[in-house]
Amino acid sequence: MRVLLWIVRVLAILLLLRLVVRMLFGTRTPMSRRGAPRTQPKSPERLGGELVRDPQCGTYIPKSRAIAVGAGDAKQYFCSTNCRDAYEKLRGSNFDLR
Repeated sequence: MRVLLWIVRVLAILLLLRLVVRMLFGTRTPMSRRGAPRTQPKSPERLGGELVRDPQCGTYIPKSRAIAVGAGDAKQYFCSTNCRDAYEKLRGSNFDLR
């Protein structure tokens, strides 16, 4: 029982010593980073390419995997033929299925 009490005392003293040292010298950061303003990490580059939104269901999908309908600025992208066909029924069949 005395040994256990001795271990607890030593751990408490070491913890207090560590706190005092941290208060005096600060945290362990490299000298080049001390005082430097924090910057937000850059967002990682998207691996799947550009995302486009399906006008029927609202799903975002990679442009490379989307079903493109129309030409030029009127081009729309769909996630599936089901969404494309449902959109065509709602809006009428006035767009070009290529």
